Amino acid sequence: MYDLVIKNGILADGTRAKRKRADLCIEGGIIAAVCERFEGEAGQVLDAHGQIVAPGFIDIHTHSDASPLIQDFEPQAKLFQGVTLEITGNCGVSTIPSNDRYRKEINRYYQGTLAIPMGALELREDSVSDVAKRAELAPPSTHYGMLVGHGTLRGSVMGFGLRDPEPAELEQMEQVLDREMKRGAFGMSLGLIYPPSSFGKVDEIAALAKVVKRHNGIVSVHMRSEGPRIFEAVDEMLEVTRRSGVHLQISHLKLMGRPQWGRAEELLQKLEDARAEGLTITCDQYPYTATSTSLTALCPKWAFDGGLQKLVERLEEPTPRLLSEIRAEMENRGGAEAVMIVSTMDHMPEANGRNLAELSELLGCPPEEAAARCLVKSQGSVACNYFCLNQEDMLRIMKDMRIAVGSDGVNYPFDSAVMDVEVHPRSYGTFPRFLQTVREHRLMPLEDAVYKMTGLPAEILGLTDRGVIAPGKAADLTVFDENAVEDRCTYLDSNQKPAGITHVIVGGVPALKNGERTASKTGKILLHTT
Repeated sequence: MYDLVIKNGILADGTRAKRKRADLCIEGGIIAAVCERFEGEAGQVLDAHGQIVAPGFIDIHTHSDASPLIQDFEPQAKLFQGVTLEITGNCGVSTIPSNDRYRKEINRYYQGTLAIPMGALELREDSVSDVAKRAELAPPSTHYGMLVGHGTLRGSVMGFGLRDPEPAELEQMEQVLDREMKRGAFGMSLGLIYPPSSFGKVDEIAALAKVVKRHNGIVSVHMRSEGPRIFEAVDEMLEVTRRSGVHLQISHLKLMGRPQWGRAEELLQKLEDARAEGLTITCDQYPYTATSTSLTALCPKWAFDGGLQKLVERLEEPTPRLLSEIRAEMENRGGAEAVMIVSTMDHMPEANGRNLAELSELLGCPPEEAAARCLVKSQGSVACNYFCLNQEDMLRIMKDMRIAVGSDGVNYPFDSAVMDVEVHPRSYGTFPRFLQTVREHRLMPLEDAVYKMTGLPAEILGLTDRGVIAPGKAADLTVFDENAVEDRCTYLDSNQKPAGITHVIVGGVPALKNGERTASKTGKILLHTT
């Protein structure tokens, strides 16, 4: 007798193959059989009622590093979207490999910049294996895999200095990265607009990428520019890829700022030309026309020399040069009206929900000075949405079959008593929004859309045991109504459950049943093997 049978489903198996009616039989967390019609007995039967049965969605780009460790409450935003696996440690920032030298900056980033309500949690893990052991003691509801953040790696070895590494420091970074890859990291991430990762140059990055290549991992990158210098930024990463041979994963591919709008075809062709050279390049994307990051993204990298506290000190009495560079980057991102403050962690509540134009009027100063004042009052912990993308570019990029879906979000809770700030809706709605967008704009067959959320990210990560539905594969599954699935979030009301996600199976056990959370917690930390 099987543990679980899903009957009357329409199978979209993650390979782009044409959908078909099938029943799935699950035993011991593994798909035991795929059959036309199952007539036997099972410990539990779920009726899909003709809905789509797909592999569990894989969110290849997230910032949910703290989520599997939180015990005060349960993060559920991703589970309700059908996500069964998240990849954390993106954009150059990860909880590991940390040490006493850098841990304060890491805790500040996750609790402040990402507005994660961590309760009593203090991040103290130093290694991938430490996180895996902690998650074994208190399993999360879904699976997680980890990247090593270059900024965390650099900061733990060199601190926050704006300088090149000494040979001994680079060797130490290589050794630590090699250790974490052996322990199960899927690769390394770069955050080339976020210090201290942004302090790294091509020679340093390529040397570290060679370590990742030896372990068949990926290097994901938030490029140095996604706006005026985006093509230069692509060239920089192509040079790293040529030198190292590593698999390059470009994070949240987009064209930011009105002067770049309409260049999606040109950008995609540049990547295709690089693939013709023999380079391995894939990307991810979220289905929204607003970005989200810290307000500190407006500040030049030289102002971060010495760390976030040094930036705040410089902003207390900003020089004309600093204000000028903040203003220039603000214009690159769409101007003062396009920068909406989401959270100041209660330091400046009057700023929440206002754009910089409105805040400057409230404070009686220019927008760049308003940004500086807000950062000072909030000690650098200000989350923002930037409305600077073009829908036509977004849709063109979305159609590319080498671009996976990635939320760039966090696995937040739904409990309003815990999550009392508004965040970018991508954390709560990316995967339903992607399916909704595909349906409304008729971008591609559903089978292709499912592949971009399942089989493709599994291929990128080198996961051979999941991402497709077949006997012997992990029983991580999502059942959804293709005609009803939709994102219900807005930018001013982000804490909303999506519609149309019916069942979610994690490790062979229903974690979401008929749209309701069950008591199961069968998630774990997945480890990369070379």
